[in-house]
Amino acid sequence: MVLDSSVLVKPILKPGHWLPNEIYKRKPETHRKARVLIKTLKLHQAIVLIPYPVLVEVAAVVARLASRELAEKAIESLKATKNYIIIC
Repeated sequence: MVLDSSVLVKPILKPGHWLPNEIYKRKPETHRKARVLIKTLKLHQAIVLIPYPVLVEVAAVVARLASRELAEKAIESLKATKNYIIIC
């Protein structure tokens, strides 16, 4: 399975209140579903392929919307997860 960067970012960051109301209303459910997906993949030890550019995107988005420190923690966590394979 290959994951897109948005699937990796959504469980990390809760939706911002700065979003337009009609978008914000549906984002908490998307956040919840993304967290469930990631937990399910880990539970079943599914092999997940993550292209290197996706790591760059995740780091950039998390750093921009939250903090550099959180971005670094997120990338280290992705690299350390044993069933995630980073593809160069």
